[in-house]
Amino acid sequence: MEYRYVFQPIKIGNIWIKNRIELGPALPALASVEGTVTREMVAYYKRLAKGGAGIITIGESPIDAQYAGGHGAQLNLGDDKVIPGLFTLAEEVHKFGAWLSIELNHRGRQKMYGEEVIAPSSVPPNIPGRTKVKIKEMTQEDIDKVIEGFASAAERCVKAGIKMILLHGAHGHLIAQFLSPLTNRRIDHYGGNLENRARFALEVLDAIRKKVGDKLVIEFRLSAHELVPGGIDENEAIEFAKMIEDKIDLLQISCGIMSDMRSLSHMIRSTYSPYMYNVEYAAKFKKVLKKPISVVGSIMDLDMAEQILKEGKADIVVMVRALLADPELVNKGKKGEKPRPCLRCNTCLQLTAHSFPIRCSVNPTLGRELEYSYVYPAFKRKKVIVIGGGPAGMQAALTAAERGHEVIIYEKEKELGGNLRLAAGFPFKRDMQRFLEWITEKVRNDKRIDLRLSKEATPEVIKEEKPDVLIVAIGGKPKLPSIKGIDGSHVLWVGDLIKRKETERMGREVVIIGGGLTGCEAALYLAELNKNVTVCDMLKWEDLFNEVPRDLIFLLQDKGVKFLTEVKLWSIENNNKVILQNKNWEVEELFFDTLVLSLGFESRINEAMRFSTICQDFYVIGDCKSPGKVMQAIHDGFNVAFEI
Repeated sequence: MEYRYVFQPIKIGNIWIKNRIELGPALPALASVEGTVTREMVAYYKRLAKGGAGIITIGESPIDAQYAGGHGAQLNLGDDKVIPGLFTLAEEVHKFGAWLSIELNHRGRQKMYGEEVIAPSSVPPNIPGRTKVKIKEMTQEDIDKVIEGFASAAERCVKAGIKMILLHGAHGHLIAQFLSPLTNRRIDHYGGNLENRARFALEVLDAIRKKVGDKLVIEFRLSAHELVPGGIDENEAIEFAKMIEDKIDLLQISCGIMSDMRSLSHMIRSTYSPYMYNVEYAAKFKKVLKKPISVVGSIMDLDMAEQILKEGKADIVVMVRALLADPELVNKGKKGEKPRPCLRCNTCLQLTAHSFPIRCSVNPTLGRELEYSYVYPAFKRKKVIVIGGGPAGMQAALTAAERGHEVIIYEKEKELGGNLRLAAGFPFKRDMQRFLEWITEKVRNDKRIDLRLSKEATPEVIKEEKPDVLIVAIGGKPKLPSIKGIDGSHVLWVGDLIKRKETERMGREVVIIGGGLTGCEAALYLAELNKNVTVCDMLKWEDLFNEVPRDLIFLLQDKGVKFLTEVKLWSIENNNKVILQNKNWEVEELFFDTLVLSLGFESRINEAMRFSTICQDFYVIGDCKSPGKVMQAIHDGFNVAFEI
């Protein structure tokens, strides 16, 4: 596809952007504990800039260390110590023709640590894992200090050679807290009607302009709708946008508020949600504003970006997770190559939310660019045999082949994928399906890999091959408990449900044992087929809620799926009755038409060890070693092959 609109330059303020793609502000959690730039951070953004996007945005950077911060490992824009490192970072980004931008933020009541926070009003946030804090309602002195803090932070950006900033006025952070009637209960000139609630944002923008003039392009991030009762809706958001239009150069449209779990699940969508969900909001702003509009939200490839731009719904497309999954996405678009797809699993964001350095399920080098700047050729070419064509085996083969080794894959099935095919099996797993298609096609088309499908490896066969390196990646096997009734005709393993999808004869009442990710996905699939579904799990409800993507839980609740937690499977009776034991050792009974078992996988390490004496360089990776998610499999495969 020719991306005529994506690769069209655009002038924003006083700078030209080489194309219409902006890396959005995801926090990588790579800054030092003092809030300064690290070598890891420079390498991270340098790699992303090299990939071809026109704007590279540093995520969520607080304007001071005391009240503004959200997590650890953030830049501290409230201290001059940040300037030298930012200067180096800007140099590295700018040499690829991209512009470095940085998101200025103050979290207000949504600060994640400390005993006291400041906010326009004493309205407590509802953030899981956050202990209750004292909220100090801001005085005029506090307000003036924060406004000056924003302006001084912007000035530090100018001193570092940065030409653009993103002012965070969305997602329920401090500027949005003043703007929203949900969080602003003030009765002075900063509260009440929209004009008063907008005053703080206007004063921040005026202070920045007074401090730096036109030396900075200002992009403003706005929630077009907070998606909570009593919050900002699109009508007020549009009126506010009109108020700030002459003070900004670019308006970025997002949605949601962080302190409401349902709104947050809309703000950061996962694989169970539609793509491009903020685009229609952006189109409404574009109709009434003259300044350019950017839009963010599950825009996962250049085809989507081209569609948005062609239809005139935005001027710049902001992509985050898609560029993290494949930093070369933009460059690959020029070459006609397929980029590595993002799973929308949100592993990247979940890690950094807890101050762990950023990682990606499908891109094993993300956040590790300093160590893995490129895959270098091996010092000595070796014969590498990979047993198993699942995600771990495929990634190991690809990395080993890229390093110049002779690579052979043995896969006993007639197609690649292994348990990744189960993970991609339900119709709504579009992102996993895209990744499965991408990685299997990449392996099949790699002329350096000798692919042997429908070939079961035995120790005797592999011994005759005389490999230098042997990697066993035969996957895990399903956990099936040895209890009464497990072999009943109405009992089904979830993998068979995914493979066969024989739902017509299942009956209406379905009980699922196991409320992990796959069990909940099975529940969604069956609920969409109008089955009455009950999910049973050993975990407490709050632990299950943290284990499974929240938007999936909300979808299940909306579809009437019932949850029975803190129970253990005891037996399955002949009369379609399942016996459960609860935390008090009491018996609970459920009747069903079909019982689905989704109890996860277990290691096949004993089977793998049959091959351990064939050669000295012997590795066991993926679910075969220790069952996990796609990330563990991909990283296992890469890490082992990189060191051969």
